Amino acid sequence: MPLFDRILIVDWSGAGQPVTGKNSLWACLARREGDGHAIEWIENFSTRHAFMQRLDAVVGAAVAEDQRLLCGFDFAFGYPTGTAERLTGSADWRALWRKIADEIKDAPDNRNNRFDLASRWNATHFAGEPRFWGRPHQHVYADLSDKKPPAPTNAPLAFRRSESFAKGAKSVWQLTYNGSVGSQTLLGIARLSRFLEESGHRENVAVWPFETGFATTFQKPVIFAEIYPSLFTLASLDEVKDQAQVRTVAEAFARFDADGRLATLLDRPPMLSDEEVATSIAEEGWVLGIGHRELVTELAA
Repeated sequence: MPLFDRILIVDWSGAGQPVTGKNSLWACLARREGDGHAIEWIENFSTRHAFMQRLDAVVGAAVAEDQRLLCGFDFAFGYPTGTAERLTGSADWRALWRKIADEIKDAPDNRNNRFDLASRWNATHFAGEPRFWGRPHQHVYADLSDKKPPAPTNAPLAFRRSESFAKGAKSVWQLTYNGSVGSQTLLGIARLSRFLEESGHRENVAVWPFETGFATTFQKPVIFAEIYPSLFTLASLDEVKDQAQVRTVAEAFARFDADGRLATLLDRPPMLSDEEVATSIAEEGWVLGIGHRELVTELAA
């Protein structure tokens, strides 16, 4: 039996102003229809604020209709082990999410303070050993360089465990330049953290794998998970790449859910030790599908 009735896939954006088209926020909602699926909508959102209003509606509709919903977001849900304790005093993902949400300012028109915050955290939490890097060349920040700092030798390191299995994955500390995910991560975590606190949907939402473990069945009807669209070969070259990615991932997950393979992707990655599982659940998180190599091969086929 499929785990989900609807699958929402989100290509996030770290933009600093309203923007559409290439390198902006796209989302796609697929729904189960009998033994197959259909694309309910695919849409380009000019701001994160506009998308969050849609997310509230999608989650609300799923709960009201007693439907199960998987929401996949393409930004990191966690930082390398040691980050949460360094920033909050507690090695706990939720403490870090709240810290980010408390200090990130992200206006309805996408204006935000991510570079200022990263510079300040480099100075206060990573003094002498900066982690965050990358900034617009036309701006200068006292403690945020446009060049990659030396690789840290003490925790937190440059990469999470999951990223060692993702070809081409960038470090969460890199805030800009090609392929970067750092800005999207700060802004995305801030938005989801506030959603959990303020939307009224908290009792119906679980964040995988932090609140679920590497489970294949769930008590709550709505699951938020981190995804990595670059695992997939795009199904179409006739649309904007971000649009093609959300459609491709939504359709692939829907097919996998129909034949039972999605449960395998949600299960414990076979190469992880018990200690690594504990770290992933407590702080680093995991990327849905990473580590299941026999399935990833099929995803990319």
